[in-house]
Amino acid sequence: MWFLWLILIIMCIVIAVTIYRRYGRRLTERQIITSQQVVNHALTYALKDLKDALYLVPDKQISSTLVANVWGHEVMAFEFVLPVSDLQEVVVVRQAINNALREYAEKNNLQSASDSDMALLVTDVWYDARVPELHVDIAHVTNEETAAYIRDLRKLNQPV
Repeated sequence: MWFLWLILIIMCIVIAVTIYRRYGRRLTERQIITSQQVVNHALTYALKDLKDALYLVPDKQISSTLVANVWGHEVMAFEFVLPVSDLQEVVVVRQAINNALREYAEKNNLQSASDSDMALLVTDVWYDARVPELHVDIAHVTNEETAAYIRDLRKLNQPV
């Protein structure tokens, strides 16, 4: 008889853990979607005045992909691939976009989970050598996982 109770308890634990994991996964997915929409709007705003300075091909829809699956499920970092007609210095690109993102964050009262970083931060910028594309990674620092991601990038000597 005790054996049946043990099996019943194990089944209840398995069901509870499954429900908890599914709920957590859905919550994370909603957070990613919300964060991605914020970052997409912010970069659209930022590039309004920077298209000519960064040699961006006009009238292309801005969309992003999640960068940080390797780093963790709750890291809100997104990559944009932008077609360009010419190359600009990476340092200039990073600084121009960061300045515009700072302005957007202040205008929209976006708060950072980090004391030392902005709410929106360019974490990587590079050009594809094969095709004329600019790759920009932007982190939305809404949680400790994303703040830790940025700290990890700094430890790897990445200029963030």
